[in-house]
Amino acid sequence: MRGLPGDGTQLGTPAELAAEPLVESVAHVASAVLRPEAERTAVQGVSRAHLDELARSGAHGILEYEPSPDSGCTRKQVVREVHEILAAVDPSTWFVYTQHFGLVKALSKSANAPLRDRWLPDLATGVKQATAGFAYLRHPQPPVSAERSEEGWRLRGRVPWMTGWGITDTAVLGAVTAEDQALFVRVDCGTEPGRGLCAVESPLLWAMGATRTAAVELRDVVVPPGDVISIGPRSQWARSYDLENANTNPAVFGHLRAAVDLLLAAAPRAGATYEDLAHRLAEEGARLRTEAYALRDELAPEEEVPARIENRAAALDLGVRAATACVAATGGRAVQYGNTAGRLAREALFHLIQAQTPQLREATGEMTLRRI
Repeated sequence: MRGLPGDGTQLGTPAELAAEPLVESVAHVASAVLRPEAERTAVQGVSRAHLDELARSGAHGILEYEPSPDSGCTRKQVVREVHEILAAVDPSTWFVYTQHFGLVKALSKSANAPLRDRWLPDLATGVKQATAGFAYLRHPQPPVSAERSEEGWRLRGRVPWMTGWGITDTAVLGAVTAEDQALFVRVDCGTEPGRGLCAVESPLLWAMGATRTAAVELRDVVVPPGDVISIGPRSQWARSYDLENANTNPAVFGHLRAAVDLLLAAAPRAGATYEDLAHRLAEEGARLRTEAYALRDELAPEEEVPARIENRAAALDLGVRAATACVAATGGRAVQYGNTAGRLAREALFHLIQAQTPQLREATGEMTLRRI
């Protein structure tokens, strides 16, 4: 293993992955740019400058990255490693960054070739930064609707959460039609007087509040046919969404890396118990990570779904316990904004509900019940 940002002992980066040019480049940005500012970022908000630094590292073209032929690494491994590193060092910037790929993935699968050709090059280089709003389509009554008009589609409603507001250029939005179809479109994030996407007042977030997440109202938003990405049965989209989110997000293991690192650093003052605890957490985290990635790599998405959900619930539970130990090891300072232990505790709870499905909610409850 090599020491990279959020190394986390046994959760660290294997040497062959550390040597990959993209991993090395992103790790440099994480160490030199993101880590020194992480606590300030967590209080003041993610900056466009940091996203641009990631873009210059090649991070925005990660889905097309080709690993070195003799490294033995796959693109999936590189993608996961990049997300783990960023989530360990600066989760707020990581989360804004990861929203970018909602549009990238949607365009990559779109039958609208002119739209793909117009946007994918700038998205892959990070010249244009994207965000997304569509998870709400899974709700029984989605808050964003679409109806046909002479100009294309007219969208109405309110996006409850849009991350990266004010520092992103474009977005993929989801809306439900009268026929219960899921419509996905590309829209600009800018506004004109009285129309477009407009941020409205909403409660402050006590976790990941630095992600510039806003409630966004759609005011006279008309989408021409040229900006339509796809349309299809909402039930089919919801099934794919649930299958994808049965898996454990690599960011959860990045969070564990950061917690282990903090406990190891705190042990000389807090006591040898915390060093032992750090190694135990790393060992269990590494086991869960191996299991999680094997489930994704070796099986079709619809296979062993209960095992995937159980793995995700266990990793989330481990993250919460690890963050709790970080607070205990740090003491009273942990309750102050700007303290890493307190931030890790808030982030652990954020991961519990990020892309949460009913199945995961039930598994999380069962996991907690078994520990009582």
